[in-house]
Amino acid sequence: MWRMKMRSNTRALRLRDLLLPAVLLVPVAVSAISAPAAAQNAQAQQMFQKACGSDVKKYCSDVQPGGGRIIQCIKANEASLSDTCKSALVQIKAQSGR
Repeated sequence: MWRMKMRSNTRALRLRDLLLPAVLLVPVAVSAISAPAAAQNAQAQQMFQKACGSDVKKYCSDVQPGGGRIIQCIKANEASLSDTCKSALVQIKAQSGR
């Protein structure tokens, strides 16, 4: 009886020893995959702020940031945007593949 318990504990231990590293590696793999996308997003955000900051102040100063409201405001005022902002938006769109 004791040997039977020992075997099942050994099997459970082996399974745990195999699964634990796999479970621990998932977050590392996900972050490694998403890191380049996050860096690209941060770069696009910096480019947008630099090129369109004055347009955001001019046309969207009363818009509360968050939920994509600033982008919606910029799109609504697209015809009035500065050439610098328009050009940056085209470049950001091309980089994101949209």
